[in-house]
Amino acid sequence: MALPVVEKVSRTKIKSKQLYWALAVLAVIFVLLILLRNYNPEAFITSISGLFFGYVMQRSRFCFAAAFRDIFMIRNTAVSRAVLLLLFLTSFGYALLQLLTGDTLPGGGIIYPVGFHTVAGGIIFGFGMVIAGNCVTGCLMRMGEGYVMQWYTFLGLLIGSVFGAWHLGWWGPNIIERSPTVFFPASFGWPAALLLYLIAFILLYLLAIRYERGSLQSIKPGSWGKINLLNTTVNSFRTIFSGRNWSYALGAVVLSIVSVLTLYFWGMPPGVTSGLTHMAGWLSCQVGFLQCDWYYFQELIYFESTRVYLEHPLLYLAAAFVAGSFFASLLHCEFKIRPVKSNKFIVSALVGGTLLGYSSRVAMGCNFGGFWSGLGSFSLHAWVFGLFILIGAYIGGKFFMRYLL
Repeated sequence: MALPVVEKVSRTKIKSKQLYWALAVLAVIFVLLILLRNYNPEAFITSISGLFFGYVMQRSRFCFAAAFRDIFMIRNTAVSRAVLLLLFLTSFGYALLQLLTGDTLPGGGIIYPVGFHTVAGGIIFGFGMVIAGNCVTGCLMRMGEGYVMQWYTFLGLLIGSVFGAWHLGWWGPNIIERSPTVFFPASFGWPAALLLYLIAFILLYLLAIRYERGSLQSIKPGSWGKINLLNTTVNSFRTIFSGRNWSYALGAVVLSIVSVLTLYFWGMPPGVTSGLTHMAGWLSCQVGFLQCDWYYFQELIYFESTRVYLEHPLLYLAAAFVAGSFFASLLHCEFKIRPVKSNKFIVSALVGGTLLGYSSRVAMGCNFGGFWSGLGSFSLHAWVFGLFILIGAYIGGKFFMRYLL
């Protein structure tokens, strides 16, 4: 009977150490933010956003990869429906912000051309996401939790980003520049665009339930009025300030709020792979590989120092994302170094990460900026990108089940 007691004492010591480490990490983050505020004010804002993104995703286990993958692999749409809630709240939050401030999204939104590059990028991204085991934001979140495999995915992301930035010299002039840009409010007006979005989200949500449960009988409209909004809100606040894991829905609500606040304070919706590409560009310059006259880095050819690569605000958001997840996992005593199970998963992480990095340049964004923030910006390219991510995830799931399991 003594063994369980010893194990319990050992676990208690580990938890207490992690709490001390969490406080130390918080102090370091606070000091770095103070220094960053004077060095790079834009990066200061995006870093705060990144900390919240990492913390919330770690607590809620919110994962875009699972939202696309689980539909086919386990016929579950719980995360998918949470992503729909996130997209709905973000979209209408962006719209409300435009209404209140009088600004227009095209100058401060992620609104990109839609064409063959969007289709190809979406399929490659969806396939790579399943092979790697996570999306770009999921990779950063799990890096902070101690998953060694995701560091290989991150390495692949940097490699793929460099290759994608170089190859954009072909995609840009031949495909992207010849593709149309569709901003829904400009094409239909804001009232029609909002109504179109509302109908689309409702239909997709009902379709997700119908697909998972086989019918819509579990939805009882007569019971909707019985929901106690006050109790739901109170319970959500209790969850936030407790040690319990958050629900996907709570994660979606908080993430959408952080995204809207980022747009308000920074002037642009958040993203991440642009920052990682600049980091990869800087590393390539150090070994004499990257030429700054590449299509993707044309705006940097007038700078004498390659240090400008490291000043991109979204690079700091990515770093803060990892730090936020790391702090959350320590604070709730969940951090643990988790080694890779076998060499084949190292290979799949590298290959999947490389595909994620390359496709995020071809499609001009990843699941974060290109899909989430792009859809919130009322851009058609994000809907097309998301559709073909889904197709790529289906193909990737078939490959995963046959060759990796």
